[in-house]
Amino acid sequence: MHRRWPLPLVPEHVARWVELAGWGDVVVGLALMGWGIATFRREQTAVYPNQRARLLVESGPYRRTRNPMYLGMTVLYLGVTALMNSWWPLLLLPLVLWALVILVIGREERYLAQEFGEHYDAYRSRVRRWI
Repeated sequence: MHRRWPLPLVPEHVARWVELAGWGDVVVGLALMGWGIATFRREQTAVYPNQRARLLVESGPYRRTRNPMYLGMTVLYLGVTALMNSWWPLLLLPLVLWALVILVIGREERYLAQEFGEHYDAYRSRVRRWI
């Protein structure tokens, strides 16, 4: 869409500043995703959502957000959007997040509630989904 109907976020003369911010978001997003994955590996539980969780991880980034990897992916998405200097990905972001919450996170949370019961309910009441 961007190639066919360019819709820049900012004019070309300030695009460099938006690009720098975009690279910052890319780094932060990748770091958050990596921290989440490293925490799961350290705790020796499944990283992939289609595998059985050995335990409920509450350390590392999971102390502050229940979904640091998805949060990191979202920050990365915003960074790439800034690098592209295009409104199109930003306009599609609500649809992307809706699909993520409904199709992925919702299923994961149902599984965790079933698997860990009251322990997961207590964790969910203490820690926000995103931030």
